[in-house]
Amino acid sequence: MIRQLQAIIKLILMVTSIALISGCEGNGDAQSENLTGVWISKGDHLSAVQPSVIDSMKLVFYQSGEFKMYTYMKNVSPVFHEGIYVVTRPPGGLYEWLKLVYHDGRVEEGLFKYLPGDDVSMETDLIQTVPDLGHIPPDPERGVGSSSLGPANIQVYVKIKE
Repeated sequence: MIRQLQAIIKLILMVTSIALISGCEGNGDAQSENLTGVWISKGDHLSAVQPSVIDSMKLVFYQSGEFKMYTYMKNVSPVFHEGIYVVTRPPGGLYEWLKLVYHDGRVEEGLFKYLPGDDVSMETDLIQTVPDLGHIPPDPERGVGSSSLGPANIQVYVKIKE
């Protein structure tokens, strides 16, 4: 009985998240539009909480609100995930909020911020919230690195031209 209730709750959360994201027209802010494209994280840019077998990660954001994630590991075929995303700006915060809803029902959310420099880059502090692993997402007032995983969860992505 409890497993059935858990399955029903998970389904309701997934459907609700998809409905909310599908209903959003997105953020017209020019900074958020910079998210569309291909982003790479590798080497020292990977968060310290990533397993050491990960060589690099690639995120591709489409204007349609879809994303694809590729995780590359040493001597293993890439792991591929996809889903939908939404970007919002929390009130009073200097950061933007990114929510990734994977097609398998997982949800990650947290802050990201574009970094100054010659290359277009961003830092992220994303936490898996569905299923709940007990981690607390970052606080928009405190910024990237304020999740319960702390600064070790910060990951930097550089936008590449394809």
